[in-house]
Amino acid sequence: MLGVAPVSVWDSFFALGGQSLQVVQFMARVRAGYGVELPVDLLFTPGFTVAQAAHAIDDARPVSGADIDLLIAQVGALSDDEVAALLAAEEA
Repeated sequence: MLGVAPVSVWDSFFALGGQSLQVVQFMARVRAGYGVELPVDLLFTPGFTVAQAAHAIDDARPVSGADIDLLIAQVGALSDDEVAALLAAEEA
């Protein structure tokens, strides 16, 4: 959307060259893609980041039974080694 990839999810949207019109476009894309409305006060703070947007989307998005069933199936399909690797990555 900005024409540059952030180095980190903690890079500021505005420091990367984002402008208020692009924030409005981002809001529309989030609404269309995830069905949630992000708080305007979050989006227009000078330090607005990708990580903050992701957390806000997760917080606002309802979790359905189908979502939970899919996650359980995905976890159930993991091998013991894959589970151990994922847990080790979480602890790091």
